[in-house]
Amino acid sequence: MLLRILSKMVFDYGNDWRAHLADVLWAYRSSPKTAIGFTPFSLVYGTDIISPTELVVPSPRVMQGSEFEVDTNMCAEARMADLEGLDEARDLAKVRNQRNYQKMANIYSKALRVRIFMEGQMVLKTAEFVRRNLPSPSKFSPNWDGPYIIREAHGSGYYRLSKFDGTTLADPINGKWLKHYYS
Repeated sequence: MLLRILSKMVFDYGNDWRAHLADVLWAYRSSPKTAIGFTPFSLVYGTDIISPTELVVPSPRVMQGSEFEVDTNMCAEARMADLEGLDEARDLAKVRNQRNYQKMANIYSKALRVRIFMEGQMVLKTAEFVRRNLPSPSKFSPNWDGPYIIREAHGSGYYRLSKFDGTTLADPINGKWLKHYYS
């Protein structure tokens, strides 16, 4: 995510992107992340960040903090309370992150179409440029190559293919890159 933000920043600001880097990093570190519900700053330091606006127009949290500064012991106790709650917040963030990961895995599994092929079936395989996510050599280039015949089918989901003349392709291919050929 941060990489995408930085690349957009380079695109928007050109050679002057370094002048805006500190602001972008501050905004990124002080924004709560959807997956965990916490800011990266709060997970490191155990407290929320104080924005520059809160320094100009003091919020109740900032005013309470300025009262603590008068009494050193009270300030130290408040900081210790923040740090004691930090492990609990980190554990909660970890649980939320794992839950989010499981949700994404479930969505992927739902969208995944399992294709099972048998030896002797005719299939088409995805063109090399599609598998490697490269630009098409020509706008009229087909996305599928073949047909091929399945010579070996393995339970783990990969297959060995051969051409009609009997020449076996050197590399096995994952079943997600194949589809049935209907003649």
